[in-house]
Amino acid sequence: MKKDLFVQVKNLSLELRSLIRQGVKEGVEERINKRNELMQEWFAEINDLINLTSEQQVFLEDLLQEEQGLLEQLQDEQKQIVEHNQGQNKLNRYRQILQH
Repeated sequence: MKKDLFVQVKNLSLELRSLIRQGVKEGVEERINKRNELMQEWFAEINDLINLTSEQQVFLEDLLQEEQGLLEQLQDEQKQIVEHNQGQNKLNRYRQILQH
């Protein structure tokens, strides 16, 4: 976003306020139109940033959800491996008992 765009809007607004307080009418309407154009451009840029941020948030939420699902799947697989290993250990102990 153009940082100077806000500065231009701010400066034109301050200038317009000063001119209006002084009762100056010449050139005020042109300055108001220019300031309004700059404000529209500035708000459009802000809106684009908000939308981009929303898109990023949705993407990150989807990514997090997917990663949580994968993590649960990994935990289930690890649990199955541990259970399998425990079963193998018990089987090996029984074999040792039977051999003695």
